[in-house]
Amino acid sequence: MSASPRKTNMTLTDAEILAYLKQISRDELELQPEQVAKLDLHTPIVEGLQLDSLAQVILLTHIEEHYGFIFEPEDREQLQTIQTISNLVEVIRQRAQEGAP
Repeated sequence: MSASPRKTNMTLTDAEILAYLKQISRDELELQPEQVAKLDLHTPIVEGLQLDSLAQVILLTHIEEHYGFIFEPEDREQLQTIQTISNLVEVIRQRAQEGAP
């Protein structure tokens, strides 16, 4: 696990967030290198990251730890509407910029 990049008023780019999601996919979700290489912002999230319920928990936990925020219960509804990696990137960017505890 890499050190958290969380800083006050941090501006994250799509490329930075996507790179971290690829790292999680490779290291924690154990996707093969060729699967990780195919991931882009338009990839459907469940199919692309091969998310079952356990993988979803692993993914969210690593995102929270890395970016320094917690997905609150009210966030869960928003997370359930995520269709693509781009949607997840946007949620991460918003939550990280809010500086939520």
